[in-house]
Amino acid sequence: MSAYNFSSEGIQEYFVDGSWGGGVGIGSGGGQVCCVKIPRKWHDKLEVTIEWRRSDCGVPKSPQCSHENAVSGSWPMKTLKKMVPIEAYVEPGMTQVVFLPHDEIQVYVSNMDIGHLDHPSKFGDIGPHPLTEEEFQRLIKK
Repeated sequence: MSAYNFSSEGIQEYFVDGSWGGGVGIGSGGGQVCCVKIPRKWHDKLEVTIEWRRSDCGVPKSPQCSHENAVSGSWPMKTLKKMVPIEAYVEPGMTQVVFLPHDEIQVYVSNMDIGHLDHPSKFGDIGPHPLTEEEFQRLIKK
């Protein structure tokens, strides 16, 4: 599995159905770890449980979000958990978790990088970066 972070918060670690996925920096992603089980054939009730721990220092920034606190490991953190549907897929592939603004998450199964024009997300070639509100609204309506 892999993950991409389009939010303004660093993902310290995430889990998909209990499987650890590592951390994902702001505006980064694509690294791979093993494994998450998915069925060969997609169905409309297919979902996974995503649990993640992220920084809580986006905009507006708290006074606790200082460089000194980052170095000492005492930045404010938030732990979240939600059930997320897996978007439709035709064949099994890499499970990809996409972190978006407002703690929204999308999950895709594809062997294509998220920037590929044929990726099911249809994000195109924008690449992981903290999305503006306008970009976020445009992408979730596709």
